[in-house]
Amino acid sequence: MSADEAEELLAQTLAGLHIRTLPIGAEGRRQDLVLDLAGRQLLLEVKYYSLVDRSRAFQVLHDLDRGGHPWGAEAVPVVVSDRIVEFARDRFREASVSWFDLRGHLYLNGPGLLIDVATDSGPQRASSPKAIAGRVGLATAIDILLTRPDKAVVRETARRIAAAPSTVSTAMKSLRSEGLMDECGAVDLVALFWATASVWKPQWVPVAQYPHPDGPMRNPALKLGFENAREPGWALGGDVGAAQMGAPIGLASGAAPALYVPFRQAHRLACSILGETHESAAPAARLAVAPVAAVCEERVDVSAVRDEHWLLVRPLFVALDLAQDPGRGAEILRGWDPDPHLGGARVW
Repeated sequence: MSADEAEELLAQTLAGLHIRTLPIGAEGRRQDLVLDLAGRQLLLEVKYYSLVDRSRAFQVLHDLDRGGHPWGAEAVPVVVSDRIVEFARDRFREASVSWFDLRGHLYLNGPGLLIDVATDSGPQRASSPKAIAGRVGLATAIDILLTRPDKAVVRETARRIAAAPSTVSTAMKSLRSEGLMDECGAVDLVALFWATASVWKPQWVPVAQYPHPDGPMRNPALKLGFENAREPGWALGGDVGAAQMGAPIGLASGAAPALYVPFRQAHRLACSILGETHESAAPAARLAVAPVAAVCEERVDVSAVRDEHWLLVRPLFVALDLAQDPGRGAEILRGWDPDPHLGGARVW
């Protein structure tokens, strides 16, 4: 993207907030944008970067500290970027430096004006899914989202996901190349969540019968795992899981539960017992093999407060399921802060 295009996007966003901008270069000024604020003018000097990570943030702050406002003596400097990592956002706010993350957030701090608002630039999705590729790439991203480390470490991640350190190192290199992780291992968790959501594709199989945990389903080969929530077993996700976790979701009566099965062999056996059907035939349930092992590990028991006998996936996996609907799902996620006792914090 060119600097002119970035300025135009900022002008369009301000217009959507009912802030009028004068034509760029009006009155012979060198500033990029001139805001018309009820009879007075505020000058903006825009600097565009494709990515603002930790190192870029420090450089911007250093330049401003050294020269006051080197980008324009009378202007409010505004950093515009395709992606501004969370660390940089926080540092800019502390220093009252204005910024516009083109994924959907504007922070504008100037004389007599303070705007800090999500914009209509669209859901915060990373633009390139190639940052997360293959089973280990997905498992690495999931592990970081679950553990939320200050700095991601190759060997610790490899140990937790039972993968070769060399493969995890390659996965983290891809995250760095896409600006999701910096050279120190610090991660933009929100951007990583949406990048992960873009490759989160469970293969759901609709089944004709509800999987009651008795009768034919008592077969130990199915690995239901009701005995111990910390051992691998079936886990409830999807819309029904979201509702059971208190997400603000409207759930139709008789909605089919979405159940993750820990092993492919158990999934095949369950589909054979319950009978595969078509989605249009109002299935009794939907089953999918867990995309990564962590989905069916450390499950959540809500039976003490909800009428639910299935153990649930952790909130991260419910959020990834919801994120597959860019409209309704994204709206639900904006209004949901899961109970930390359910096994995870908000990373979206």
